[in-house]
Amino acid sequence: CTTLFCAILFIDFMKPFTLTEKEGFCMFKKLLAPPGKKPRLSDAEVARKYPRYRTQVIISIFVGYMGYYFVRNTTSILSGILKMSATEIGIITCASYIAYGVSKFVSGLISDESNSKIFLPLGLLLSGIINIFIGVIPSVITSVWLFTIFYLINGWLQGMGWPPGARTLVYWFGNKERITYGTIWNLSHNFGGAIAPLLAGAGLALAGNDPLAQARAAYWFPGVVVCIMAVIIYFIQEDTPESVGLPPIEEYKSEEYRESDNAKLEEDAAAVEMSMGEIVKKYILPNTKLMWSSLYAALVYILRYGIVSWTPKFLATSIQDGGKGITAAAGMGGFSFFELGGIAGMLIAGWVSAKLFKNSKPLTNVACLILTLVLLVAYWFIPAGPEYMIWDFAILIGLGASIYGPVMMVGLYAMELVPKAAAGAAAGLSGTFSYVGGATVATLVIGIIVDHLGWGVAFIVFGISGIAAIICTLFSRDKSLEYWDEDK
Repeated sequence: CTTLFCAILFIDFMKPFTLTEKEGFCMFKKLLAPPGKKPRLSDAEVARKYPRYRTQVIISIFVGYMGYYFVRNTTSILSGILKMSATEIGIITCASYIAYGVSKFVSGLISDESNSKIFLPLGLLLSGIINIFIGVIPSVITSVWLFTIFYLINGWLQGMGWPPGARTLVYWFGNKERITYGTIWNLSHNFGGAIAPLLAGAGLALAGNDPLAQARAAYWFPGVVVCIMAVIIYFIQEDTPESVGLPPIEEYKSEEYRESDNAKLEEDAAAVEMSMGEIVKKYILPNTKLMWSSLYAALVYILRYGIVSWTPKFLATSIQDGGKGITAAAGMGGFSFFELGGIAGMLIAGWVSAKLFKNSKPLTNVACLILTLVLLVAYWFIPAGPEYMIWDFAILIGLGASIYGPVMMVGLYAMELVPKAAAGAAAGLSGTFSYVGGATVATLVIGIIVDHLGWGVAFIVFGISGIAAIICTLFSRDKSLEYWDEDK
């Protein structure tokens, strides 16, 4: 039902429209419709309230998107525990990522015309409910196909998390400061990914000694947590500055905008008056740099999910079968170490992009990906066995640090390549490439490769993806977005 509803909305939003109660699904459209502009507050109130609201919304999108990760990758976390083959786990997770990728683009289109105060927590609430269903309906996790259907729905709902966050960034934070706040927001990936195994573990502990009950609890317990979080997010998120009586960010941070930015600001203003279909035709489909960036996103996500999704299983697989021969519990720990490494990686990548490469995200990507390729070789060739576990964990921290910088740049760079009225659509498009292309290969294809050709071939695929990602990100480079002259 959710998929059908969003598909109908998508078709409707792809043509010029106005939100009227006379059209179909008027109740839902009215619920999601962006709030009107409130009367401008006095200068004294603007000076007092603007910093508070900016702090409020960055906390909201950080905590909100972190919550999405609590209920996104549970199957990968449990891959060393669930009694399923790599191919079966790949089918389940692949279904989720395909739905997520398509939903991210569709949700991006809808989000650009919606109230992020509603859109962000709504997806989180529904995703939490689906995970509760997975945990409490007895037959779900014992049937690959029923499990796949529920994870397909969960993936679609997960796609509602990123676009409203991207929309919040472009409306509340200026061009030069966006890399800083974008980095802060993207850390929610890693905090969410690192905490998710702890929540799953808490669910396991609550369920006693029955393995099936433990697996179910690893889904319903995080689901309850994110439902509570969704309610909290609703009360702290705001849509745009104008919706609370504040001036647009270009006026509030006017000192950050150069004369050369005027054309971009005029383009932003013109895009606001366009329908979503017109925006897609003018700013999305013909944008070759955005397309190269989206292809790069797919390749980077092969690395990201190819490593993190299979780390628990790779570490827990016996030495005879080509794995590292570490316990399943330690394998789950590897998932967390990868995510924790990403926290440092994003902070470093954000600083390097802003200070060393003057906002050049493609050049930052190249530096990070070269390091990733070196660490992949080390990860594969470190000897197997529990006595080398500390080296595996150290390399996973390094891989998280080197991969999550380029992952962070995917959405941030896509937003810079289009007017801000199309930010959600651009971020959604890159997300579609990331998940439909990248995560599909990283889960289903890698799962089949592992079952039939072994882990060595999987690492070859990762290496090729890293080299191709470097090429694509260089083709996506737009030098006009780089601040080479600090006096400008």
